[in-house]
Amino acid sequence: MLQLLQLLLACCLAIASPLPRDTASLAALWGTRGSKYPTVFLHGILGWGEEKPLLGHLNYFGGLSQNILANLRNEGHSVVAPSMGPLSSNWERACEAFAQIVGAKTDYGLARSARFKHDRFGLNHSGKAMVPGFSSNFAGSATGADSTNKINLVGHSLGGSTARFLTHLLSFGSQEEMDACAAASVECSPLFWTNRTQSYVNGLFALSGVHQGSVVDDFLHANGGLMTFIKGFANTVVGINNFNNKDLIWDLQLGHYGLRQDTDEAFSAYLHRVCESGWFLSDSTAVHDLTVAAHETPLLSFVRNSASTTYFSVAGVTTNHLLGVSVAKLSTNAFLAPFADIIGTYTNASLPVLSTFSKREWRQNDGMVMLASSRGPRAGFSSFEMDIGASYDTKLVQSAPGRAPEKGVYNYVGALDGFDHFDLIALVDIIPGQVDGLYSNILRVLNALAP
Repeated sequence: MLQLLQLLLACCLAIASPLPRDTASLAALWGTRGSKYPTVFLHGILGWGEEKPLLGHLNYFGGLSQNILANLRNEGHSVVAPSMGPLSSNWERACEAFAQIVGAKTDYGLARSARFKHDRFGLNHSGKAMVPGFSSNFAGSATGADSTNKINLVGHSLGGSTARFLTHLLSFGSQEEMDACAAASVECSPLFWTNRTQSYVNGLFALSGVHQGSVVDDFLHANGGLMTFIKGFANTVVGINNFNNKDLIWDLQLGHYGLRQDTDEAFSAYLHRVCESGWFLSDSTAVHDLTVAAHETPLLSFVRNSASTTYFSVAGVTTNHLLGVSVAKLSTNAFLAPFADIIGTYTNASLPVLSTFSKREWRQNDGMVMLASSRGPRAGFSSFEMDIGASYDTKLVQSAPGRAPEKGVYNYVGALDGFDHFDLIALVDIIPGQVDGLYSNILRVLNALAP
């Protein structure tokens, strides 16, 4: 009865709200006036941004059949998707995303570059800000007519943990980088400023985020198959399509390590050189950040949630659990099915964190990421079940809790049963529109948050 009264009140308030009616109903249910900030989409490992689709046609969010970001723009949303190093660490990817959002030269940090022995600066995006108004936060004033004082973040897979890194840096900065710049008497990137006076990320939504690593990565490390996996996947994509045009394939963005593709160098040869380099097995890569073991180290464990940001997470599950093991469903993508089975039976006594969850929580997965990892980081999560994949907005509002989501913790909206890691981004969908409701609802949820 109480929830019915809340829904009736929400509908009444929605009629008088300047927000779209579906979003206004959700905002009223949660007792907010809603907000509408630009949303930045962050891709995962071996991913790419929107500006240059892979092979000229393949969208990371939408595959060949659709462009999810274009669909969201048609709904009136402001969305962008920067391109980050597909094999780079979360730290570097956060720096690259920030530079593209505000239109600046990529600054990886003075202390960080000294530690990992690479150039401090990367690609220069000056004058090409993806969210022009957001840059005013770091240029002395954010009160102009075109200013944007906050953004939302949506990340898939490694993009989920990159989003958490970026939110941390935009909330707390880096004292180590500030100290290094002060000692060298050089200017520090605004990303690392520690004297924050406001929160810059209003909401964050992670789709199958790798918040506690993936045992697939630990398995490949232990069995010496990591290099084979990376090279095999990339060369299959490039080889099948007979592509070697740099404008149509991955830009690894490793120039700061001196690992640039030569003018006449085949991508397969370039990738082989990258994989054989000292960088590939260092602690400054995506494959390092994806291991469960790495999440216990200072390189990753320093990241904390911001008390001013509302975090959400959703998991995909493409396995059936029986007698303590999980096996891939018949509908699982053929490439992901073997990895789903590896996760579903994985045991490793050297990873004590595995014993802190039930076998179901660790072994149920989407073919790449375990359920327990998708829900949130070690700091924990709060159950906030709602039908995030609902095909119409009324159902979304009806399923939503009658309380506002909690700030500073991951509000776990539940698992999408039958969705594998690729399904969540419609990467190989033949029929377009199957995740339209999911992404529209994610934006509705983010726009229903208090400013």
